Amino acid sequence: MRAQDEVYLAVDYYNESILFWADTSGGLRQKILSAIEKGTLASDGAVRMYRTSQQNYQLIQKAINDYGIVFHEAAIPREV
Repeated sequence: MRAQDEVYLAVDYYNESILFWADTSGGLRQKILSAIEKGTLASDGAVRMYRTSQQNYQLIQKAINDYGIVFHEAAIPREV
């Protein structure tokens, strides 16, 4: 996976919804820290972080939006 194809995700502690995404891990950390400082994270900063490809991120988002499923169900690897 090339660096420009990577997407970094912050998902709530229960792996249900994507809270933030960024093109770099540093950018994602900044978004998380900013939310913690503002007090907008209900979990006091307890998030799970993932790295995936831009293509996989789009497929995950499509599954979440089209089928109303949670992140951990949408992110299950599928057989080709």
